[in-house]
Amino acid sequence: MSNLPVFSTDGGQTLAYPLASGFTASRLGLGCMQFGGSWEAGVPISSGDRARARAALETVLELGWDFFDHADIYCRGKSEQLFGELIREMKVPRESIIVQDKCGIRFPGEPNGDEPHRFDFSREHIIASVDQSLKRLGMEYLDCLLLHRPDLLADPHEVMEAIASLHASGKVAYFGVSNFTPPLLDLYREAGFTPVANQIELNLLRTSLLDSSVVSQDRLPADGHPADGTLEWHRMRGVVTQAWAPMAYGYLSGREPDWDPERVGKTASLVKEIATKHEVAPEAVVIAWLLRHPAMIQPIIGTREPSRLRACHQALSIQLSREEWYALYLAGRGTPLP
Repeated sequence: MSNLPVFSTDGGQTLAYPLASGFTASRLGLGCMQFGGSWEAGVPISSGDRARARAALETVLELGWDFFDHADIYCRGKSEQLFGELIREMKVPRESIIVQDKCGIRFPGEPNGDEPHRFDFSREHIIASVDQSLKRLGMEYLDCLLLHRPDLLADPHEVMEAIASLHASGKVAYFGVSNFTPPLLDLYREAGFTPVANQIELNLLRTSLLDSSVVSQDRLPADGHPADGTLEWHRMRGVVTQAWAPMAYGYLSGREPDWDPERVGKTASLVKEIATKHEVAPEAVVIAWLLRHPAMIQPIIGTREPSRLRACHQALSIQLSREEWYALYLAGRGTPLP
């Protein structure tokens, strides 16, 4: 009998997190990084940014999305602030949405002016970051907190102390990570922490997490050496794979490529051809390619444009054939299979 965890969906519209009892989210999530507009600390949120963020929220709520992804650093906290203001302004019940946040990245010069860019998983910083995020959001709790980028000086036991404190206080329900490799996941698991999710960069032009399963020594993928076994690690332990930059920064749906134009152009042409066949937008094919993978990937989509959000939502209405999926993979990978 198989011991593999089961990833379940409700008609493809939702995703149940195996390691989080009762935690079911929309299959697609909205990334809120751009909500605050400027990343400059002293620049206020503009009326245009407010309008664009509200339009994005109205669109995804209408589509049935309930998952919203944040980080404490996004637009230096202004994205969290605006999101919280809009949720209250629109009278969206807090219990009807899932709010995920991240912490651990510290900007140069913070807090005293002469510090370097760094990562910080100290107990003190994790707890302080959550408190500050909740204050900006105007909320009492987070549904999920991700450790944003691995801190090379982190003590997993100290991280566990922070997690235990935040959970006991009711400030965070579930915990995950972002940009973690299998060795790091193993390290933290030995300390007693298996994340409910790992958010990593994965899209049709960034395929190294897939290439590690098929690569041979003489055929490395176009984007470099593959990461070893991340998706397999997730599948074996019931960890949800959240994909950041799932639309490949728009290069496959109309944006002019400024790098590797031959590979990007070939892939974009194939995306358009398959989109025409399925009578959907190119964005839908790019997202559907991720959804077709058995790891049950949850794309975190960062656009504020309603038309593009609706285009991505079309991915839930199609399923790529094995042949279409591999044709896209080969184009995006840029090298033949072994």
